[in-house]
Amino acid sequence: MFIHRVLKPESIRNKRILLSPLNWGMGHVSRCIGLIDQLLKQDNEVFVACSASQQSVFEEYFDDLVYISHDPYPFKFGGKGHFALDLLRRAFQLSRRRKRELDEVKQLVNDFNIDIVIADHRYGFRCLNAYSIFVTHQVTLPVLWYEAPVQWLHRHLLKKFDRIWIMDYQDNRLAGKLSRNTPLHPADYIGPYSRFQLYNLNRDHDEDVVLIASGPEVYAQQLIGEVLKRNKNIVIIASDQINVNGNRAITGWRNQDQFILKTRKIISRSGYSTIMDLCFLQTASELISTPGQREQEYLMLLHKKAP
Repeated sequence: MFIHRVLKPESIRNKRILLSPLNWGMGHVSRCIGLIDQLLKQDNEVFVACSASQQSVFEEYFDDLVYISHDPYPFKFGGKGHFALDLLRRAFQLSRRRKRELDEVKQLVNDFNIDIVIADHRYGFRCLNAYSIFVTHQVTLPVLWYEAPVQWLHRHLLKKFDRIWIMDYQDNRLAGKLSRNTPLHPADYIGPYSRFQLYNLNRDHDEDVVLIASGPEVYAQQLIGEVLKRNKNIVIIASDQINVNGNRAITGWRNQDQFILKTRKIISRSGYSTIMDLCFLQTASELISTPGQREQEYLMLLHKKAP
């Protein structure tokens, strides 16, 4: 089926779409909720390839998706802030998983008669037999000069997609230099996406402060310990696996959403999905970067400087 080369979310209607989010933290799932909601409202049929934990979150928001069990990328955070080293240790397994994923997606496109494939930062989630789109906010990675091969590989893999959707505004106000495109990549700025698009944002703020302990479990636990040193009694939003040290905890994504909607200030990691959420919520915030993650360090400084 022919699809025009320039394709934005709002122009996709009556298509069969296969989508998969990256599994490194739930931020990719969170931002896909807003995108999926839009696609469904435009009379598309959406198939989501994901892990069991990702599916459990999507099921809280949607009852009209088709779920396909799909293996995550093999990665484990060490918890000592050595993100690049953690990545290097898994380089072979990640490359092997990406290559295997290419065959899996080809089979899924054939099995489900897919028109469009959408990968939220999964380099291997594409198919020559379907229009393939890569969703990201990072066209340029925040690497150092001696990590130039990583930048080259990232851009090389992006070129294999038909289109890139950049989740930022044209002026790069949310992601800064990370979302600045180059002429090498056919891309569209599609603006921010958030699960809070699903709610009425005219609400009362009757809670003072909430701590969102998101991201990889080891770093979420570290954040709680850091914040509790100066905030002894605070409401914490976290997964069931996180120890909240006797504080009040809110679990379940829909329950968490209702609490976040009512709070006056959010303390959280400076992940990009959180920054997009704050763009919609317009809530006061304190952002704390994850140790060793240059992207979050850069975003934290960027938004500290913002007016």
